[in-house]
Amino acid sequence: MTTFVDPSRTAIVSPRANSLWGFRLIPRIETYPRVLAFAQTVAGKLTILGLFGIGAYYLLPHWKALILCLAVITALPQYRRILLTVSTLLWACGIWWRWTDHPRLVEAGILFILAALLFWLATLFRNSWFGRWPVATLLTGFALLVLLASYLPRGGSLRTVSWDFLTVASAYLWFIAYSLLDISSKSRDPFALQVGTYHPFWDWDSSYTPFAKGAAYLRRIGAQNAEQLAVAQLKGLKLLLWSVVLDLFLRKAFLPVVHGYMGIPLYEDVFELSAQRVAFPWYLGWASLIANFLETMVGVSIWGHRVVASCRMAGFLALRNTYRPLASRSIAEFWNRYNYYFKELMVDCFFYPTFMRYFKKRGRWRLFAATFVAAGFGNAFYHFFGDLNYIKELGFWRALVGFQSYIFYTIVLALGIGISQVRERKTANSGWIRGQLIPALGVAGFYCVLSTFEHHVKRYPIQECFRFLAHLFNLVS
Repeated sequence: MTTFVDPSRTAIVSPRANSLWGFRLIPRIETYPRVLAFAQTVAGKLTILGLFGIGAYYLLPHWKALILCLAVITALPQYRRILLTVSTLLWACGIWWRWTDHPRLVEAGILFILAALLFWLATLFRNSWFGRWPVATLLTGFALLVLLASYLPRGGSLRTVSWDFLTVASAYLWFIAYSLLDISSKSRDPFALQVGTYHPFWDWDSSYTPFAKGAAYLRRIGAQNAEQLAVAQLKGLKLLLWSVVLDLFLRKAFLPVVHGYMGIPLYEDVFELSAQRVAFPWYLGWASLIANFLETMVGVSIWGHRVVASCRMAGFLALRNTYRPLASRSIAEFWNRYNYYFKELMVDCFFYPTFMRYFKKRGRWRLFAATFVAAGFGNAFYHFFGDLNYIKELGFWRALVGFQSYIFYTIVLALGIGISQVRERKTANSGWIRGQLIPALGVAGFYCVLSTFEHHVKRYPIQECFRFLAHLFNLVS
């Protein structure tokens, strides 16, 4: 799978020379020696925490608890991983205690005990099937439990308890998977530290995707001294500021202009018109689809930036989740830049196991097959089991049938990424227009059109997605 390195993660250098091409809306303050030195003092740390708190107050509902956790970790960086575990457990207790229906602390406690048991068994029996394929066993077992729960009699207490437990389990499924992946590491953390990576306190507002991955990744990116901590926190402050800027742009500029002044309807509303066989201009469909594509991209950037910013404030030099996706010149590069930690999850849980085991003598077919399993099967598995309410209401097989449009989306996406991976791209002497602009527009167009099949508030049959796509090209009225 393609990878990229965040250009902001560079060595400390002197401020760049003044030039128009070097202008940055938010300067690289972590490269300024005086700022870096000030950030290592008590006054500097308080200043950074205060400024971060102002941004968190604007963006995050639980900003007080977040700042408290960050302040304690900043004051005692030598105990960072232990404090991370304590903060995460306290945060989890608050989350599950405030559950809308009833507190689910018991289910969370049982799940943590089962996770500890799985971690211990996988470590103890390394040569068993479970020890060699812990993640595959975990995901298969979870899928079977969901299947069995869907057949339990409606209205029964056993069904209620089962779905309550599975709801909690689904929230931690991929975090436990990263713990099981860590058992093969010689420097693996004990389970007490692994728990700190189970929805860390900075990650509760994100999806079920583990941000900053698991314990192995945190060991690599943790600040080792006061200077690295200062760099991480300055970068975290900058990233949160970027999130604020993007949020203001989206709410105060983009949405009022696009949906207000220009009168472009919401994509969901236009798609509903198509499903109801109500005529509308084909160009209105394009406008709503492109606007939705851009809105979604900015939205992913906003919440990804604020989560990674909090992670950096805790002393971990994590890469951004979204980094200039519209600059991508290939389909694989866009997938890597758009939602980095989701891509990494698919790579770690599906790509590498397939790549290391199958088609070892097939060259490019080996890369293509592993990519297809990750971007296709893994992607569909993640999103299907990420909406347990849908499965609970319709039943397992009806929900799977209703998921057909997204399955088609993952197949086309996997084919596109796989072909993009194995295809040789010639960029020498191509110029900016042919080498950058045209490929970037083509890649963005591919993802924009394909998003027709990605997801909807209501799950429509796949033929409705094809009909809407045909309407975009003025093939149907």
